[in-house]
Amino acid sequence: MIKYIIYIIIALFFSGCISKPPYKTYKPKVRYKPSLKALDKLNKRALGKRYIWGEERAYRGFDCSGLTYYNFGTMGIEIPRIADEQYKSGTPVAFKNLQKGDLLFFATNSRTPWRATHVGIYLGDGKFEHASSSKKRVIVSSIYDSYYKRHFIGARRYYNFNNYQQCLPSIKRVEYTSNDNNIKNYKINNANTTSNNIFIQAQNNLNTQSGASKYYIILSSTNEDKNALLTKLELSGLRANINNNAIVVGPFNTQSDAIETKGRNLELLANSIIKAN
Repeated sequence: MIKYIIYIIIALFFSGCISKPPYKTYKPKVRYKPSLKALDKLNKRALGKRYIWGEERAYRGFDCSGLTYYNFGTMGIEIPRIADEQYKSGTPVAFKNLQKGDLLFFATNSRTPWRATHVGIYLGDGKFEHASSSKKRVIVSSIYDSYYKRHFIGARRYYNFNNYQQCLPSIKRVEYTSNDNNIKNYKINNANTTSNNIFIQAQNNLNTQSGASKYYIILSSTNEDKNALLTKLELSGLRANINNNAIVVGPFNTQSDAIETKGRNLELLANSIIKAN
């Protein structure tokens, strides 16, 4: 029994952030109005602080969600304490629309790839600040680092620092079950089954576009946040958008270009079809 408890504690430690507060959470005192200047000041003060699992007090240190909870709370922006709850509650932001102060979320546990276990504060230019359990301190990393790029699941906005405007929670999550054998796959509908099929809807929309024939890779995701999937595609350098509830990648000038792109990105595009307009 003791060994089991020790194992659980170690597993939680290396996950980067706590899943449930094991103690009293210390709400930070509001010291600043929300602004980029205040955010910069708080980020600068936190840099180099010790990583302490389950901690959100500046004089002691932070874990990943403790850092975001403290910095935002010090500006009077209330957010949940836990990384996955922060991910569930925030307003989704596409990667191409990231702004300074947005929160970046990562799923570092391969057994639960839909659950946010790490979070950082976006600084601009592909950089983010976070409390790293491996480095034992608050550091700045690049979203384009292979590790973070691989585990990135999406961004959320709680405050628009450019417009000084609070962002109300608007994300609705689809929860997975442990019996789902397809949690790493994107479920799709068969394009030949019904006239209401999303692939046909997307194709009909594409057919209205003028110009030379173009090819598109079309997929849907019933078990994954579409904004998160769209962000993964953008991070992989693919041009993608949501069209009639399907995700459309392209256009490509030739079918071979679309096939080659799909082959290079099988993990993201394995369950998809190629259509021409």
